[in-house]
Parts: sequence; C-alpha cells; structure tokens
Amino acid sequence: MSIQYKILIVDDNEHSRYSLQKTLQRPEYQFIEAHDGSSAIQLVQSIKPDLILLDVRLPGIDGFQICESIRQFEKHVPIVFVTANLKEFVDQVHGFEKGGDDYIIQPYDPKELIIKIKVLLRNKRLYDELLEEVQKLDKMKSDLNSSNEKLKEVNSQLAEKNDFLVSLTITDPLTSLYNRKYFHQRIEKEISAVKRYKHDSSAAILDIDHYKKVNERFSRQQGDVVLKELSSILVNSVRNSDVVTRFDGGKFAIIFTHTPEENALTKARMIHESIMAYPFPVYEDLISEDVWNSLSTKSIQLTASIAVAGLSRDWIKNEADLIGALNDSIDQAKHQGGNRVLTVTQNMQQQ
Repeated sequence: MSIQYKILIVDDNEHSRYSLQKTLQRPEYQFIEAHDGSSAIQLVQSIKPDLILLDVRLPGIDGFQICESIRQFEKHVPIVFVTANLKEFVDQVHGFEKGGDDYIIQPYDPKELIIKIKVLLRNKRLYDELLEEVQKLDKMKSDLNSSNEKLKEVNSQLAEKNDFLVSLTITDPLTSLYNRKYFHQRIEKEISAVKRYKHDSSAAILDIDHYKKVNERFSRQQGDVVLKELSSILVNSVRNSDVVTRFDGGKFAIIFTHTPEENALTKARMIHESIMAYPFPVYEDLISEDVWNSLSTKSIQLTASIAVAGLSRDWIKNEADLIGALNDSIDQAKHQGGNRVLTVTQNMQQQ
C-alpha cells in the first residue's frame, strides 16, 4: 500500500487552488483547501498535513503571518510560499525569516513544482521516521540500567540521527550542497560579522547561461547531471571555509569568507574559466536516441554569468539588499549576452 500524503492548499483564489491540484494530481496526494488564515491554522491543528502550499497575499492575515503562527505549534511541516509577487527576492528573505521552507513564483514551471513537492514530502517522511527512531532511543536511554558502554552506544546513535535530522532541512537533495534556507541563515550572520568586526567577506551568485535549454534539448535527468558536475567544480574551487549553496534551477550562491571583493572577483573568474573548459558528460541512457545520434561530441560546453559583491559595502544592510543587487547584476549580464563575471559596483557604474 502506497503512502498517502495530505497537502493543504491555502489560497483565496479558487482557480489558483484548482490549478495547483491539477498540476500536482497523484493518487497518493490528498488535497485539503483553505481560503483564509484562520481556517488554515485550524486545519493544520486538526488534520496535521504533510505539506502546506501557502499564498502570500490573503485577506486578513497574510501568508507570512500565517506561517509564523503555524511555526508556534508545528515546527517541521514543510511550508512552500506560492505567489505572483513581483518583489521576489525581498519576500523570499521575509518568508524564510518567518519559517518557510521554499518559494515558488507564479507563473511556475509545473515540472519544477512537482519535483520540489516530491522532494519536500520525501524529506518529511524521512524526518518523521528518524524522529520516531530518536524517540525510541530516548526511551531506551531513560530505561537503560545496563553498562556504561551500552549507554555510550545509545548516545552515539542519538547524536548521529539528530545530526541527520538537521542536515535534511539545510541540504539540497540533488547536489548535496547547502540549500537556499541555509544560505539565508548563514549570510545574515556573515553580514553582521563584517559590520561588527570590520573584516571583509564577499558573496557571489552564479547562474548557468541557458540552463533551461539543456533540459529542453536533452532531458531533465541530463540537466541534473550538469548540476551535479557543476557542484563538484564549485566545491573544488573554493576553500573549506567558504560556503557553496544551490538556490534553484541553474542558480548557485557562494559566500567567500574573509575575502575582499577584489579577491572574490579573481576567484569568480577562475570558476568561470573552469566551467567554460569543462566537458559536461552526456549519457546515452538519459536522452533520446535522435539527440544522441545528432551529437558530434558526447559532452556539453556551458558558460555562466557570475555577479560578486563585497559585504562591507555601506549599502548592504541585510540579505535582501545583497540578493537584490546580485540578481540585478545577473540580469544585466544576461542582457549583455551572458558568459561574463562582474561586480555589483561595475554594474551600478554601467547603469
């Protein structure tokens, strides 16, 4: 018997609720609807959903307030904001601060939405199973009257499972890099440290040029191979103290700790050159026979656009300032044809 998942959709627009259900329709999904905040909170308490799809703009209390209220009594259910809000990067930051797990901007890519929901539900199931094991170990520990060695063994198992529970919430399941949620947690601390201790760190956003075309021409599975290979390039190009995260699609972010903007720019250029020089492998079993036969080489050459900013800049007060400026610079790079590395300062001067 397959596992059944309860998905709560909170949206005051009936068409939006229907569209989400139609996109996600699977035999193992049971959909429950709420059109406002108060009914959503009551349903979370009564039915205990496995996942919540939450619109931001709602009558009465908005989605952020609803999320914050839910987190008072339900810490672990995945909450995904789904909205057509134009202030994407600002509201993403606000959503993570209130306890959200992910963010989908309308109009969304149906395939991307389906995959994100599957991953979040899988992680929720793993979390529940691990939590049950942890509770059993806790009980075993409290009941234990045997040797110290047995107690040490139980404590070791508890620590290992608790560490894994934490890692589930901050790791991108495809690439094993840190995820967007972890970036949010880490970058605010890094910005505060830069302002307080007067040292310099930098951050960068990297976006694969025309990544969507890789999925369209080859397959999403082949696109996933590209993301994994690129993740290895990034991890091998930075220090252990630096932080590499995946946002979504072909977009990544890097925190260069204790690194001035000029040095971070040099590192970004080296990463850029490594990507251009790397033959991303193509696998026959992941693409159609026609595409495979049409390839002169069994690899893909890619380029990327990278934007860099030093965190000591006076105008960077928080994550929203940083991400907004980096995204603007990436957009400018794409407008110029992509395949380039620039700083936020250079972009501002060009504008």
